[in-house]
Amino acid sequence: MKRCISVVLFALLLVSAWAPLAMAAGKDKPRIAVLKFENKADNQYWWHGGAEAMQDVFVTELVKSGKFRVIDRERLDALMAEKNLSVSGALDPATAVRAGKLLGVEYFLTGAITEYGAEEAGGSGFGISVKRKKFVAAANARIIDTETGEILWADEARGEEKSAKVRVRGIGGGVDDRRMFDKVMKPVVAELAASIKAADL
Repeated sequence: MKRCISVVLFALLLVSAWAPLAMAAGKDKPRIAVLKFENKADNQYWWHGGAEAMQDVFVTELVKSGKFRVIDRERLDALMAEKNLSVSGALDPATAVRAGKLLGVEYFLTGAITEYGAEEAGGSGFGISVKRKKFVAAANARIIDTETGEILWADEARGEEKSAKVRVRGIGGGVDDRRMFDKVMKPVVAELAASIKAADL
């Protein structure tokens, strides 16, 4: 019985000693805000939520990296409205420094979608039609230091995914386009997030 009590007390001591250290480690992480990406994609022809979606996926990936304290999109929008700020992917150094001070963040992550769309090809004959699509997503991103306005990190990534839709005498189908765009966009963001995690920031 005494041994059980000793083990429990020892475990409690470990937890009480570790908790403040964990909290301190969390507070030492720099705060980063992910801005909405600019849309520079000529081929984003049907779904105009790509930039916002990429912003959300980036927030998730940066939280998973464990390297930053990340402000979520809703909180960021509320803070910018409160401070009467309007910042986007095209962020000049002076604006970055001013906005960083007002929002209380050390870094901004910003960037642009350079490709986001689908290319179609196909043919038909004997009652059979085949449509092939190549879904493409590409983006560049950069991290800006809000104390100096300096770009500390920059990279770009591109991905593509193919699908086919086969119809026999009008019967048949394929994969939903939006799902395919998600499938090709998320690896692009994951690749950029991995590059950020490996960077010396």
